[in-house]
Amino acid sequence: MMANPETSSTQFRGEIGIHFPLHVLNRYSLPELIALAEQSRDTLGPHGFTQVWTNDNLEYRSVLASSAALVARLPLKLGTAIAVPYFRNPIDFAAAFATMSELTNGREISLGLGPGSRSILTHHVERVKPMPIMVELATVLRTLFKGDAIRRSDMPALADYFHLNAESYTLRFKARAPIRLYYGPSLLKPGVLNLIARNFDGVILQTLYGITAMEETLNTLAVARKQSALAEPLRKVMLLNASVSRDGQAAKQHAKRFVSHIASGWPDDTLIRIGIDPQSMEPVRQAYAQNRGVDYAASITPDEAVERLIIAGTPAQCLERIAELFAFAAQHGFFQVCIGVPAGPDIAEVIDLWGKEILPSLSEKRS
Repeated sequence: MMANPETSSTQFRGEIGIHFPLHVLNRYSLPELIALAEQSRDTLGPHGFTQVWTNDNLEYRSVLASSAALVARLPLKLGTAIAVPYFRNPIDFAAAFATMSELTNGREISLGLGPGSRSILTHHVERVKPMPIMVELATVLRTLFKGDAIRRSDMPALADYFHLNAESYTLRFKARAPIRLYYGPSLLKPGVLNLIARNFDGVILQTLYGITAMEETLNTLAVARKQSALAEPLRKVMLLNASVSRDGQAAKQHAKRFVSHIASGWPDDTLIRIGIDPQSMEPVRQAYAQNRGVDYAASITPDEAVERLIIAGTPAQCLERIAELFAFAAQHGFFQVCIGVPAGPDIAEVIDLWGKEILPSLSEKRS
């Protein structure tokens, strides 16, 4: 399954990853997450599995500590989907991931970045100037990882936000593995797509927006990338938003943990376009505004929101839609398909179902 992922074909031949969103998987301790990553390697390895992705939220397990523990224990690539610029200053940010690179034996770190979820993050910290902040952060990280100095004047928004005083900063040690910058996953508007194409190595696209939206996004990115100074083609990762279980109803209910904070953060016009009544999401918005957490917000999320956004159910119920997304990934040269949030109510079962039923069934469809 590990042939060239850039070939145009209906057979996806790229890598397989898995996403461990630490706030959604809050019921698992870090040792348990490491064990699940080990299960992923053993069960999904024959199908091209290479990478574990983590994510970043205040009040939940640290993306830095969790990521470092994973790469220290297992010979896998690391990704973040996403790490947030508002939680730590950019010099510390760069130093943390450069330090982690010393644990990877040269394996790439895929540093996914984004301004964070409005529904959660904006009630915790001030989310100022998200587009300038993201451009500056990409510049800072790329410069520091190369071993060069970054001037304070090259990052005015970040310097002001974090009260940085020195004229310039540098890392006084070298990163020991490639650290590529990815953007996403989020609702990608035209201005953001231009930012990605000009400043990032790759993009992470969630499937919850639908194939038509993904295709439009890819076309816009391709045009904008031609105007970028970055030489390499934009690397594309598909974060496949599915919730699977042998209990189809449990899979659908579990998906609400993810849908609650995604859909509640979208403006009304976006919800209407997707087919979700904005009034049905208002109690969920209020739950996050009151900092009542994912558990409570999920409990009041309407069923229709899950049905509109997520592939959820048993493997048999989900297979046709998953196959369609894998064909899309192959056709458009995605480097990786990542088994994404919300995954399912029991992650060990999810890994087993993907490794023993879903991925083998996709192979049978292709043969």
